[in-house]
Amino acid sequence: MRGYHRLLDGIVAGRAGPPPVVEAMRLPGIDGWADGRVWGTWDVDPVVVGPGGVFGGYLAAVADSFSGICMYTVLEDGQWLATRELTLRFLLPVTGGRVRTESSVVRTEGRRVWIDTVFRTDDGTKVCTARAVQVVVAGQPPAPRPTAPSTAPSGDTSHARIPQ
Repeated sequence: MRGYHRLLDGIVAGRAGPPPVVEAMRLPGIDGWADGRVWGTWDVDPVVVGPGGVFGGYLAAVADSFSGICMYTVLEDGQWLATRELTLRFLLPVTGGRVRTESSVVRTEGRRVWIDTVFRTDDGTKVCTARAVQVVVAGQPPAPRPTAPSTAPSGDTSHARIPQ
């Protein structure tokens, strides 16, 4: 079993915690995976809902997250990924409830991989689609940059930490 597959199994089983950015942005996790595919069902967090429905940038972040996780199903050890393009089509507003998100590899050409992501409501209505182009990169991923200490007053959690 490849290292990424162990990571995916750990995520699904709840043994591997999400990266800090996933936690900070309240992005949903996956419920399962297969070669070239990941899926998850999540409850819409009211904090990301505005007057017109879920903030489109939030859905873009979910699509980017799911397409990146989908890449883990096809990457070999010693490879990592970078998102080259991400395009979304908003079909209907998402105002609440549960959403099922599924990402699938649809095409591979050299180092580029195309991944489609579909968002559906509980009743199966398609509300958003996304297409990502991921690039496979050889070698180790770059080390995360450290974040600056928070300048928020003690107990105030309403301010985000901004990397320097």
